[in-house]
This record gives sequence, structure tokens and C-alpha cells, in this order.
Amino acid sequence: MNLLGVLLAAHLCGAQVNVTTLGVQLKPMVPSKYFGTGTEDAEIENLVVNFEPNLGLNFGMVVRKGLSKNWSLESGICMVQRNFTLYYNHPLLPQQKQLKFRYIGYEIPAQAMVFVKLTDEIFMNASAGVSIDLYPSNVESSSYEFQDTLRFDFYQKTYKQSWIQPALLANYGFEWRTKDKGYFYLGASYHRPFQQIATTKVLFQLDDDPITTFVALGGNYLTADFRYFFHEKPERRSKKADNP
Repeated sequence: MNLLGVLLAAHLCGAQVNVTTLGVQLKPMVPSKYFGTGTEDAEIENLVVNFEPNLGLNFGMVVRKGLSKNWSLESGICMVQRNFTLYYNHPLLPQQKQLKFRYIGYEIPAQAMVFVKLTDEIFMNASAGVSIDLYPSNVESSSYEFQDTLRFDFYQKTYKQSWIQPALLANYGFEWRTKDKGYFYLGASYHRPFQQIATTKVLFQLDDDPITTFVALGGNYLTADFRYFFHEKPERRSKKADNP
């Protein structure tokens, strides 16, 4: 069911009104060429570079505010670790080499979520919104080796495009709500920045002969989502609010 279908079926759902609850989430980031998160390639002179995203991690806290029987708002803060492997090859190298590095960022999401009640305890939900992504620093790494009388140096430096960037978020999943032990959630999310998040400078040097190329880092990712929300009782409204 797409998001529009979920919205049309929202009258079937139920949510705890006037509940604010805190949760934790763990979201492994899965590389996918279909979603624009696959391998990037570059070739210059005799140097071939393959820029491959590895399994990453999104971890943090979530705050959910119940607005009505159908709708909630979510926000929070998460740390995002993107992991990469640079494979490089050159005719003078005996075999393909690799250089691993990671790129750290933080996210502050804001999403609107709608629920569909499937049973008394099982809910299906979909959400969409935006994220403010923060990138505190650049990152660099290097390696070298000797082959006969030659020295091979390989170096990468990943420059952030900007320290703060917006991105789009979409989410779909299922939630099991217990009466007194909180909510358990399983789903998937897609994160798409409005622009590339960084540029990686790749330098390969054979003795004093450098070869340089650049690879754009898109930043899209797909995740499997695991969340737990602590049990909270509905907030009491004041008498003034109850009797205007």
C-alpha cells in the first residue's frame, strides 16, 4: 500500500491521543544501486577507482507526540555512520588494493505519521518529512606500500559540501503496542539529501608522479528500522482546558 492509500484508510486507525513517548532506534543502512546508494566508479589515466558503500549504521533517540486518533509527530536526534571501501588498481600494482574509511554525520528529523489499525495491538503506519543533516568535519585516510624499488601512495580526503544540509525522509512499517511494556516497531526508511553531501578527493602517487580524481558522495540510503518506545500514560489536561 502506498502512502496515499494509507492516508485514505486513516479513518480505520487508532492511536493514543495526547501521549508523548521517548524511544530508541537502530537502523542498519543497506547499500542499494536501485536507490542510488551503490558503487561509484572513476578512471583517470591508468588508475581505476571503485567507490563502494558498505553496511552503515543510524542510531539515536526518537520523541513521538500523539496529536489525534490518526496522527502523530516524530522528532529526535541520530548519529549516522557511513562506511566506505575504495578499491583501486593500477597496471604497476601486483593486485587490486583497498582503503576503508567512515564518514560521520548527525540528523534531526521531523516527520508526520499516520496509523492504520490492523488488530487491537498491531498497527501499520507511514510517515514523511524532512531532516536537518549535520556534518561536523572532513575525513581523510591514506596507505602506502613498496613494490621492488617503487613506492605507491594512496590517499583520500572527503570534504563536506556544507556543515548543514536538508534531506527528505519516507518511512513505512508495522508496530506492536503492548498495554504496559511499550511499543515495538519494525519497518524501513529512505533518506534522500537535496544535494550531494561531500566530495572525495582520491590521490594515487607513484614515486613523484601523482594522479588525482574526484568522486561525488550522494548520501542516499535505505535502512531496516528497529525501534522501541517506552510505555507512557496519556498526559492529563488541565481543568481550564477541559472546561473552557
